[in-house]
Amino acid sequence: MQALGNTLSVRFGRSGWAVAIGLVVALVFQILALTMPFIEFSIFLGGDTTYGLLSSIRLLWQSDLHVIALLIVSFSVVFPFLKLVGLWTAWFVLPRGDSRTKLIRILGVLGKWSMMDPFCVTVLVALSSGQWAVSAITHIGIYFFLAAVTLSMTLSLVIMHLDRATQTPNEPRSTSQLRIAERGGVAAVFVPLAFLVSAAAVLFAIDLPFVQVDQFLLNSNSIGIAGFSIDLLKNHQWALGVLSCVGLIIVPAGTLICELWFWFSRATSAGHQRRRRVMDAIYEWSMMDVFGLSLVLILLEGDRFVKAELRSGLWFIAAAVIVAQLARKIAQRAVAASLRKRANAG
Repeated sequence: MQALGNTLSVRFGRSGWAVAIGLVVALVFQILALTMPFIEFSIFLGGDTTYGLLSSIRLLWQSDLHVIALLIVSFSVVFPFLKLVGLWTAWFVLPRGDSRTKLIRILGVLGKWSMMDPFCVTVLVALSSGQWAVSAITHIGIYFFLAAVTLSMTLSLVIMHLDRATQTPNEPRSTSQLRIAERGGVAAVFVPLAFLVSAAAVLFAIDLPFVQVDQFLLNSNSIGIAGFSIDLLKNHQWALGVLSCVGLIIVPAGTLICELWFWFSRATSAGHQRRRRVMDAIYEWSMMDVFGLSLVLILLEGDRFVKAELRSGLWFIAAAVIVAQLARKIAQRAVAASLRKRANAG
């Protein structure tokens, strides 16, 4: 009974019922996404074909693309339901403790990978844009799916914040300010340099084309992140356009600017910890890594719809993801070491 009294649902009572309602709504959206059509392909002399999420996976499996089919079914079908079950368990079942906190963190980190299938759809729409022989039209299923994943990611962040509020504060009490760059050792030079390199890679990745259409009777369109994001908005594909603009442009570029500011700014130890948590939460909405994997998948299968060749932008996408992840990991360790040193000195 005491354990049940320590659950988040009991702790926040009526004020937390919005979380429970949100979990139910996300589940309904996810079920509708599985039953509604996702995308319709129209190919000259080939007719129109409409696919839902499950039928597209079945097509991949029947075409002997087993790895791709398993990845999509894992990230876009199985995991979204497992995440909702996990969030429900963290909210209603698990008492305060490390198990609940670790579960919430794991679900938060993995949540964005459910966006892999929507990005596959986005690239297909971009490849067919402006073509006369092929076209792709999105249907209601993709919007239910986007709503379900976005809502579950938001609820994950909310539950993480509320879980932290139930824990005993462990923030340093020192009121003196410090700059992480002054106490980072070798990292003081490497981290800002790595973030600058990653920022340059992000800018090139956004601007340069990552694929070019290469098929007889089709326009040889070069497709880059900035270009197809703007085209999606112009063509009133609002959900996919916002997903691309926010996940591939605004958040990746914005987090790098914030990381550099965080590294050189002055704050108390507690202030640095709070800033770190905020930036980690924002970074969960950076979709460059998810997009990169989606792009690889669609290029492996996309020649059945529109043949395309790789361009340099793809390598800058990979570089931006790898360098940014490396710099973030080193920065996090440097921050932790700096704050421990300050706490021991205090």
